[in-house]
Amino acid sequence: MNDIDPVQLLSRWLHIVAAVTAAGGAIFMKLALHPASETLPDAERQALREAVRSRWSKVVMAAIAVLLATGFFNFFLIVRTYKFDAPLYHALFGTKVLLAFGVFALASFLVGRSDLGKKLRAQAGKWLTLLVGLVLVVLLISSTLKTINHLPKAAISPPAAGAGDGVAGR
Repeated sequence: MNDIDPVQLLSRWLHIVAAVTAAGGAIFMKLALHPASETLPDAERQALREAVRSRWSKVVMAAIAVLLATGFFNFFLIVRTYKFDAPLYHALFGTKVLLAFGVFALASFLVGRSDLGKKLRAQAGKWLTLLVGLVLVVLLISSTLKTINHLPKAAISPPAAGAGDGVAGR
């Protein structure tokens, strides 16, 4: 059994906690908070949404920072450690990163104080649907990346000197 690398474990754990927190929050807002707030009188609905926005924005920004830092750390660690069917792995990883940047941008705008954020929040149901959809695609790609066959680079031994060059055995 391999020893546990505490830095790798911490990075992976932080990445998963940040993803679960951000994704769970988006799903909760889409399926529960937004529909429930629609039943409130306008002034109460606006007060609730602003109170949630001001608190949730800090969580979203922290989650994005953690996901970026741990995501790239984990990626470089994986690429350094394992041999992959590189074209498939890298194509999926690139797609995941681009979609994740879209998630980060949309989530940031939805919790931000900018005029664009206010415009998006005016149609929050539509934008939360898109956000949740993108999050689910990123999670699907992430799961797929974990299932791609790979071997530790150390387990792949280089050919013996002279093997296959027609010199050995002469």
